[in-house]
Amino acid sequence: MKHLASLVLLITCSVLSAHAQIGGTEVWRFGLTGSATLNMHDGPLTTYDGIAECGTFESTNTLGWTAGNMAWLKLTPDIAASARLQYWNGDGDFTSANPVQPLVALPDGTTVPLVTEYDLATALDYLTLDLLAQWYPINNFYIGIGPQIGLAMRTAFEQSERIVQPAFMEFVNGGTERTIYAADFTNSTTSANIRVAAVAAIGGDFHVTDRFVVSPEVSYAYAFTNVLSGSSWNVNAVRAGVHVAYAFGIPDPVVEPAPTTPPSAAIPAVIEAPRAAPTVQLDLESTLTDGSTIPGGDVLITEQRSSDVVPLLPFVFFDTQSAVIPDRYARGRTPDFSESALRDSVLGIYHQLLNIVGARMVKYPDARLTVGGYREPADGENDGALSASRAEVVKNYLVAQWGINASRIDVKTGVLPNVYSNRGVADGRMENRRAELSSTDPRILAPVNRIERISTIEPRSVLLVTTVTERDQVTAFNGSVLGDNGSPLASIDEGPRGITWQPNEASLQKLLGDRRSARSSAQVTITAADGTTRTAQAPITVRREIRSTRYSNEVVNDSIIERFRLIFFDYDAPTVSAFNTSMVDLIRSRIRTTSSLRITGLTDRIGPSEHNTQLSLARAQAIDAAIKTRIVPERVTVKGAGPELIYNNDLPEGRWYNRTVLIEVATPVGAE
Repeated sequence: MKHLASLVLLITCSVLSAHAQIGGTEVWRFGLTGSATLNMHDGPLTTYDGIAECGTFESTNTLGWTAGNMAWLKLTPDIAASARLQYWNGDGDFTSANPVQPLVALPDGTTVPLVTEYDLATALDYLTLDLLAQWYPINNFYIGIGPQIGLAMRTAFEQSERIVQPAFMEFVNGGTERTIYAADFTNSTTSANIRVAAVAAIGGDFHVTDRFVVSPEVSYAYAFTNVLSGSSWNVNAVRAGVHVAYAFGIPDPVVEPAPTTPPSAAIPAVIEAPRAAPTVQLDLESTLTDGSTIPGGDVLITEQRSSDVVPLLPFVFFDTQSAVIPDRYARGRTPDFSESALRDSVLGIYHQLLNIVGARMVKYPDARLTVGGYREPADGENDGALSASRAEVVKNYLVAQWGINASRIDVKTGVLPNVYSNRGVADGRMENRRAELSSTDPRILAPVNRIERISTIEPRSVLLVTTVTERDQVTAFNGSVLGDNGSPLASIDEGPRGITWQPNEASLQKLLGDRRSARSSAQVTITAADGTTRTAQAPITVRREIRSTRYSNEVVNDSIIERFRLIFFDYDAPTVSAFNTSMVDLIRSRIRTTSSLRITGLTDRIGPSEHNTQLSLARAQAIDAAIKTRIVPERVTVKGAGPELIYNNDLPEGRWYNRTVLIEVATPVGAE
């Protein structure tokens, strides 16, 4: 309705200064009509509309056409009525990103996310009848308005999925695109057969001969009904076309003698009063991400922050009697491998151990690495060569895939590792079949720090709503958004709906700096025909809100959550091992007196549950005591969860990571 009202207002303002009767004496016309259309589909289309459950499709613009017959009847010298019976091709082509990005395995064993898009081609054909009343305010120029009734002749769709990346990936059918579903909407009960719309048009009549009239026309059709019952999907259309008609009922012209006019006294000239200078007034209207609008233009940028420190378990586990690195470990160096880009789970990061170590050995060329190979005789592994083979296969991978000089990697072998697991159970013996990595440079096996920062901006756009007097005297129209020091953040041009500003993160971060809020303003400047300018401003407040999410998915405002894990403890003891010393030091450095700590101890599935619960609590208390030797935070929660299996305990590495103490540090923004 806003589009229709704007079009009518524009037309009315453009012709308000002139009015004349229509020329010509024809009574009615009949002819052909055709136009090109811009089909403006306004969604969304969802699974409830009868379409397969693949994506949600929003608005789109697609070209179409109309063709048909028209009839025109003259009612008064400046009023006529016309009817157009047309066939309208109202197709729409939609695209939607697939939010689900599964990991797919490459031939070399690495995994990458599969990014796909859904394409939806809708075929909408209508038989429409437009009934317009046409007013001719200027000779041969008309304005028309009236209803449109449409009958759906075809309502069908075809949905397909297309691979965006990786570029070489193909579906099972051998291509990068596949059809998911194609059908008629009429196969379900969701299709609406009748279309009701309002049409506004402007055009002109040009007489090629006395009988033939060509009428170019631009019109806009605003739909009151939706394409599907129970759905908000509708189609509006902008049409640009031409009518070619034959005129009937032209009588022979009657020539009347010109009347004689008696001489009259001279009429004094009329002097027009000077017109007022144009003025501008500015208001703001925000469009939110859900499509709703609210008054004003205040902007909120929300930052979701988190820091997750994941220790690297320096072991590679092997199957019984095997010296082959298991498939679950990522093997094969990728050209774009980057530790900072790792977003996998804790075990997913651990399975990148060899690539992480390889990349760090390249980065730190003075570092040396020692690989120790071990076996479990209780499972029949009595051949001493097996220990050496397990160490060598790890060394060979780093040399072949990462180009590490073999002289930088030492190999040692043994029967059982120095610290071995319980040999009386299968789970423990499985953990003793491994290769251990150690380095002269602590950076080679340092924890992986995953730092995430996701920003969202609300609203998605701000419309500068302007009210201008004496608009015909305005020669230039400019808009901008200014920072609190008057510096420009964005320059924007006038569009169909006015001047629209779309806030972007870069400009907002520049404005805020380290502050939580800042003031800015929207500004519109007009230039009059005489060269003078007028300016109007409206205030905008920009705010930053920082959020973090706990392990429990609880959202914490105005605080940053940092997560740490300690995984090496002596067997069946709460003692803090030397391996965890650097991690404890790091935790101490990140704590403030205003911080809030949650310390949770866990164990693997081996052993009695009650005993494991007590052991997990003792380990959590030991970490609590170690942390408080420097700073005592305001709030500390210590808990022993026992054998709560947060990682896959069927894998040896899953049990090692499950013998953990989780530390969650929430520090208010400004104190970090």
